[in-house]
Amino acid sequence: MKRLIDLNARSGPHIVSHSSINMIYRYRAESKGKYDRFDLGRFLGVSVLENESWFEREVSVRVRALELYSAYRTTIQRECESMLATSSHPKVKREQFVAIERKVFNRTILPRPVPAVRVAARVTYTSPKGQNSYSRDLTWDFEALHEGLRAGQAARARQSTTAALRARERSFMTMSLRADILRRDGYRCKMCGAAGSDGAELHIDHIIPVSRDGRTVADNLQTLCAPCNLGKGNRFIG
Repeated sequence: MKRLIDLNARSGPHIVSHSSINMIYRYRAESKGKYDRFDLGRFLGVSVLENESWFEREVSVRVRALELYSAYRTTIQRECESMLATSSHPKVKREQFVAIERKVFNRTILPRPVPAVRVAARVTYTSPKGQNSYSRDLTWDFEALHEGLRAGQAARARQSTTAALRARERSFMTMSLRADILRRDGYRCKMCGAAGSDGAELHIDHIIPVSRDGRTVADNLQTLCAPCNLGKGNRFIG
């Protein structure tokens, strides 16, 4: 028991339940259609990321407390439970003493910190004459907040990486490469045959768009006139 008391003295100041987090983000839709289509999950995720530093700090201290508590319980199992005292008094049954000792031991164990979190989003809509009102809510507890914050950060990182890769691909479109593609295609639009010599405005186009991971290589480039290039962009199905 003494080992547990000593462990509590060392660990107790660091294993604490922090104050609860209670926040709600509201959005008032302008029409019933917008209300029906409103993505509460995305709205809540974006709202949390707009206050990322604060949420990151608050989540981190609570995660740390849970990690310390897990280590605390592991230490109890490894070092303290095997040291439970026994009685040699002839009038006290061993089983009875152990049961009492175990009960006191369990009561002495520090409680698990509870990260109390309620972060919510609410969308509402009220009809022009106020006859009908609608409301939907989405609430995140601690686990959902932790997961939502990490998911939002990961999605942002992927977007940044994708944007950088696309910019890199576009940078490969040099004047020399443009000239090579025009010459290869005979200075004519590959879709309608319009020729630059007839006044057609010719563009060098990615067959598979860079936005869909298309590469800036000769096999993925073609000459198109301005009207066909615009039309192709509208019709492309990857």
